[in-house]
Amino acid sequence: MKSINFYILTILVFLISTAQSEDNPDLNLASSGGAVIIQDGGSEVDKFLKSKGWKKNKRNTKSNGNYFYVFVGTGEISAYRDSPMIHDSRYSAFLEAFTKAKTNYVKSLGEQISEELSIKTYENTMPDTMAENAIKSAVGTESGGFDKLKKLISVKLDNALKDEGYNTDLADAEKLAIQKKVLRSREVTQFFTATAQSMVSGFQSYKIFEGSNEGERGSIHVIAIWSPKLNRLAQAIEGGSTNVPKGSPKKPIEEQLNLTDANNLLASFGTNMYVNENGNLVLVSYGHASPSIENDPGARSTACDIATDKALANMIRFAREQIVYENMRKEIDKAETFEQMGSKAYESLQGREYNNFISSKSSKKLVGHSVIGTFPIKSPLYKSTDCVAVVQWSAEGVEAVSQAKSDMNSTGSDGSTNQGAQSTTTNKAPSDDF
Repeated sequence: MKSINFYILTILVFLISTAQSEDNPDLNLASSGGAVIIQDGGSEVDKFLKSKGWKKNKRNTKSNGNYFYVFVGTGEISAYRDSPMIHDSRYSAFLEAFTKAKTNYVKSLGEQISEELSIKTYENTMPDTMAENAIKSAVGTESGGFDKLKKLISVKLDNALKDEGYNTDLADAEKLAIQKKVLRSREVTQFFTATAQSMVSGFQSYKIFEGSNEGERGSIHVIAIWSPKLNRLAQAIEGGSTNVPKGSPKKPIEEQLNLTDANNLLASFGTNMYVNENGNLVLVSYGHASPSIENDPGARSTACDIATDKALANMIRFAREQIVYENMRKEIDKAETFEQMGSKAYESLQGREYNNFISSKSSKKLVGHSVIGTFPIKSPLYKSTDCVAVVQWSAEGVEAVSQAKSDMNSTGSDGSTNQGAQSTTTNKAPSDDF
């Protein structure tokens, strides 16, 4: 019987101790499950970079000794999936992510940083009022100082009430009743600024991760890559040159692009580098836009024109771009113990003001580009059509422009032309990696 009672007592003690541990995280930290990392598009970026053996926001080196840089940025999709302008919003999110990635590169070159910190402590347990005879003995009654001091105290009280949002047209007794007297306060204020700026060129949007659930707004993460070869391609575009880096000859660009895969086009943004059949590096750019009126042919055509403009803008940003970055942050942590209406109370305030500004400017005459096509796409994920424009720049395009100018300038009176055929020269092709 004693052994049974001891067994029951042991079970009860175990159950009670377990319940206490689960209710008290200090006794059982594992009961809360511990810290959890939120899985989002950024997690997929990290997985991809790990699979490639690349380090983000740093210089990386290939097995052949060539170096390149990897930077990552994130953008918010401000519209929901059922918005008529969802694809413009997706494109804006891409621009935000891509520009932030390039800004991380600019910041890595050096930031001008300033930081200020102030800590203020205040205590006041003095009585709010002094006896009239004490005031009179201090300032006298004949000099008028007593009345002046009373008026000064009244004005200060009115200002204090205004700061608290109270009406100052109250009787003096009511003012005193609602007056807040701070007994002790502690305030920590931080002020931080950072600035950076630089010209950049030759960044391609290497990999894009987009995530959104139905009924939710999503985000876009961009892996941007810079390499000396990409930079030389950018310089060729900047100067309208045919002197572009070489790679191993591949199929013609339109055969390499998966233009019949609507899902692939829907997910393609920014600028990508390819190697064409002549071994020349070629830049391909994508733009997106939604029609202002769904199922309207004219509105769809306008959306495709806008998408083409966006693709062209990507190209001049690739060629040369001025990025200016400014960041300002102010934080306050304040605590007050005060007395109001005869009772003591405590309040705390944690506030933050944050301003992050990035400016990107590009301007140039673009020569050698051509529109591969515009593709209106319907997807069950979205209620709005997405017109995707695909544009390319190539050395062959620059040569075609030069040939056209030569043809027009050399046309004789009889209408004949003096065409001098130009061929693209190729040398021994190195690796077609970026």
